[in-house]
Amino acid sequence: MVVTNHRTGETCTLTFKPRGWRGGNACEIKGNVADKAGKVHWDIAGKWSSQLVARRAGAGHGELEPDDKLPTTGTGEVAPEYIRLWQNSVKPAGTPFNLTPYAITLNDDNPKIRAWLPPTDCRLRPDQHAFEQGHFERANELKNDLENHQRTTRKARETGELPPHEPRWFARKRDKDTGEGYWEPAREASGLLEYWEERRRVGEARKEGRKEVEWSKVDPIYGDFQ
Repeated sequence: MVVTNHRTGETCTLTFKPRGWRGGNACEIKGNVADKAGKVHWDIAGKWSSQLVARRAGAGHGELEPDDKLPTTGTGEVAPEYIRLWQNSVKPAGTPFNLTPYAITLNDDNPKIRAWLPPTDCRLRPDQHAFEQGHFERANELKNDLENHQRTTRKARETGELPPHEPRWFARKRDKDTGEGYWEPAREASGLLEYWEERRRVGEARKEGRKEVEWSKVDPIYGDFQ
């Protein structure tokens, strides 16, 4: 993977190494940061399961290894020629799928923010919450119901019973530097992002007790299964 700064010409090149027979290099990442002339200024190494470290080119001894410990100064601070770019957090005991505490909160159905969520928000998926609570058979039933509902909706669009789907919050654009396509957030005439303005409008109305206020041009993709 190559990340390019098109203004300065600097590049960050990362290689995600394939797992070997013995698994000793599992999750391993190697790379570097170079200027526009190709001169390497930083070496990068780590594992996407533990940490990612950068070392100034020419510093240290030998090749930077994924599991290297960062040397510290006399005051206990990381030596200036090293940077810990990222470090995996400690997982709570019994956490499924190696999820981080932050990742777990992303699906939290907090009643305080429910009024502000669009009907397409994944935090409203009933099958996910049934799964989280250990109701696996019910989760599977809900998942099948949701998928059947979405297949029916897609078929109705194909036959013309429903209008074609149009992205609500993003528009397809082309990057002027790379020429690659990307999704740009939709904005109102004032320049404000449509999603957040619509969320504010609906959230404030429902906070005042006007529950009849709905999101504009947003399909209830979860049907009546919430």
